[in-house]
Amino acid sequence: MPIELYWDNDEQTVMLCEIRDPWTWDDLFATLEKMKKVTDRASYTIGAILDVTGGVKLPGGSLFSPATRDNALKMIKMGEGGSGPVVVVGASPMIKAIHTAALTLDRHAASHFRFVKTMDEARNLMAQMLPSHQTA
Repeated sequence: MPIELYWDNDEQTVMLCEIRDPWTWDDLFATLEKMKKVTDRASYTIGAILDVTGGVKLPGGSLFSPATRDNALKMIKMGEGGSGPVVVVGASPMIKAIHTAALTLDRHAASHFRFVKTMDEARNLMAQMLPSHQTA
């Protein structure tokens, strides 16, 4: 499967989402919906690590296409109300450009994202970002 979703720790406070090419917008939105259902039910903050170290290309190929813009807006809307930290591992310059563009559309919606190079960095940063009683 192009997008896999797991718990990254035994305490179930951090979700790990591994994204590999080729993926579709439908794959991504189905995964985001699963994540939203879990986080909406939780009585505590859940963080997410997005692993894109395998390289990720946009379906349709263009960062500036109307379809990409519409899907980015849909992702922002899906994230409304979410407060958990998100750490992206191995982001390409394109992914960072999408993040910057999202910040111009809605500064709050994308402000809880951080970018790192390795899974170790992601886990260390997540431990710092989540309340101390939630991390191992």
